[in-house]
Amino acid sequence: MRKLLIIAILGSMAYPLKADEKDAVPNFRPAQVEPTTNGAVAPTTTATRPPDGMTSDLPVALEKEISLNKIYTYWNDQKKGNKPPIDNTSMAFEPKYWDYGAVTAKEIQDRKGNIFVINWQNDGKPADFTVRLDYRQANTREKVMTKTQDYKNFDGYEKTVLKVVGDDYLRGGLVNSWRISIVRDGKIVAQEKSFIW
Repeated sequence: MRKLLIIAILGSMAYPLKADEKDAVPNFRPAQVEPTTNGAVAPTTTATRPPDGMTSDLPVALEKEISLNKIYTYWNDQKKGNKPPIDNTSMAFEPKYWDYGAVTAKEIQDRKGNIFVINWQNDGKPADFTVRLDYRQANTREKVMTKTQDYKNFDGYEKTVLKVVGDDYLRGGLVNSWRISIVRDGKIVAQEKSFIW
């Protein structure tokens, strides 16, 4: 009996609290805010903005017949922190592969830098292509540099090696971001970008 009496008292106390709470919430609407564009209209052109540091860029018209299969990047500079692990023989061999044939200190220094191995293919008709590497470096900030390799009347599979080494690497520093494009007739028909491009 006592329990029922306590529950009845607590129940009767809870009812007025709910009623008070419901009445305490005001019924209001936010004020109408006018746009502050001063009559400016958003651009309706579909032109793509060139990457930072570039004044113009090629139009993009991707094609299924041309593909970038794999892009392998390697930083060939053990003195600046890219030391291969001791227990991995294939990784320990990598700098020896890229430095092969360099004897003097100048020859070894000229091979230090970033190396890009680009595997790509054309499954369509033979045509003239350009493999293009656009890149930014640590010391040059937003300035975009470009390296290219041309192919005439090409079809099939190709492995292209583009290097940012020697004086380009010493002056500009490590490559921070890059974009690799396959260009045909002034249009980018295939491309891949680094995460921060």
